[in-house]
This record gives sequence, structure tokens and C-alpha cells, in this order.
Amino acid sequence: MEVKNETIKQLAEKSFNTVFRTTTEAPGFMHLVFSEELTPYQFRCILTDLKKELSALTVSKFNKKLDYHWLVRFDQQENTPFHVDNAADQSILMLGYEPSEIKSELQIADYHAYAETYKTPEDYYSTFSPVFKAEDDLLKPFTSKISTANKNKYSIVILNNSSPKPNVDTLGVFHKARILNKDLSKSRIVNSMVLNVVEADKITEYEIKENRFLNNNLISK
Repeated sequence: MEVKNETIKQLAEKSFNTVFRTTTEAPGFMHLVFSEELTPYQFRCILTDLKKELSALTVSKFNKKLDYHWLVRFDQQENTPFHVDNAADQSILMLGYEPSEIKSELQIADYHAYAETYKTPEDYYSTFSPVFKAEDDLLKPFTSKISTANKNKYSIVILNNSSPKPNVDTLGVFHKARILNKDLSKSRIVNSMVLNVVEADKITEYEIKENRFLNNNLISK
């Protein structure tokens, strides 16, 4: 989705049902591309504001909220397997891509749709691993590809990082990164935010984590 004049609240509303899906009719992810000129700090503010709006919607629909599992900024050019990130059983991943000349893509695979190819989906869920260990070709019919590199634009991918557990309200997806033209002389900066879905009355200390993320220019390798 190309972001034009939408407010952060409008972006959250457009993303919510797609990401916090309860059936495989929704893809489980949203891609937002920003055409306006931004600074890295302004972009990080968009990420944290988007988290707040999504959390408010989560409270409204599920009586739960979003709590930071981690939020980091890294410069990395490594391929990954299909996986869900290490987090709570129900969680959301936001990846904020800063402009880069490194061509890359994010592949997102709907493991719930894949589970429907089994005799029963539970046959797959009972052996579920956070890292997909079979051949990637098995997931190919259920995989979407997103170009995550643009030398002029910032973009965000929000995806459902949940595991298939009985206590989970929404349906997760796998994701994997592919670097298409690795060049360590150039940067590929990604802001990674994992958000656990927790009880609405849980006491959380999010302000310290947010302030550190917003006001620190540290980039991990």
C-alpha cells in the first residue's frame, strides 16, 4: 500500500484485520510504502505511533494489548529460513526498512493454508517448529514476495508472528529474508519490533524501551 495522506490511525485501521486475521482469507501481513521524505528519527516515531494505534485496536477487539518483546535497529545482509521470531505464542512483527541500495525481498508463507494440505491441520500443528525444516517448495503455493529495498523510500511490513497454539486468537505466518545483491560496503538498515499480545491489564514499562529506541542511533550488526 502506497501511503499518501493517511494518518497513523487510518494506517492501523487498514492494517488491523489483515494482520490480526482469524481466517486464511486474509493474508496475515500488510506492506506500507512511504512516498514522503523522512528522517530515520521520524520513521522510528511512525513505528512507535503505529504500535500504539494497533494496541488500542487489539484492546477493542480482543481485550488484550501489545507489549514490546524487543525493538532494535540493525544493519544486516543475511538470508534466513522460513520462521517465526522467538516471542510469545501470539505476537506481531513490524519491520521498518530504511532506504538502501541493497536489493532484498521478504517472503511470507501462510503455514495455516499449508496445514490444510494435511489430512487434518492438527497433524501439522502437532509437529510445528518455529523454523520450517522441510523443503521450501512445499510452501511455494502459499508464499507472497515483497520487495523490501528502495533507495529512496521507507517502508514497513507488519505481519502476524503467532504460533498455532490453542490460546492464540489469530493466525500467524512464516517469513524469510532474501538478499539479492549482497554488498557489505553499503548499509541495509532494518528497524525490528516484536510485539507480544498480552492481557490488557498487564503492567508494562514500555516508555523506557521506546525512548531508548527513538533517541539512540545505535545500529546492531
